[in-house]
Amino acid sequence: MTSTEKLHAYLAAFSELDADSLLSTVTDDFRTFFESGKSYGKLDLPDYVAGLKKEAPRLVVTDLMVEGNQAWIKWRLGERVGAGLIKFGLDGVSEEQLFLG
Repeated sequence: MTSTEKLHAYLAAFSELDADSLLSTVTDDFRTFFESGKSYGKLDLPDYVAGLKKEAPRLVVTDLMVEGNQAWIKWRLGERVGAGLIKFGLDGVSEEQLFLG
């Protein structure tokens, strides 16, 4: 699987809020960072996704721009909107910086 295919698998798993599939698309040292300074790792994903499911049944990616091994996305979860900068490679997604609207 190419790095771009790994990115698209990550986005598909997040869109469906499928924690099991999501775990298979990230690296062991994966981290998500929020602008508040809060962060979480791979083992935190199931609880994080369960919380998101309480807000909406799925996450909608509205825009995607890929340059090298980084991607910018815009997304919507129910009424909440945001953006993310994703770093990815052959091993999967290693980092995402989230910006909440």
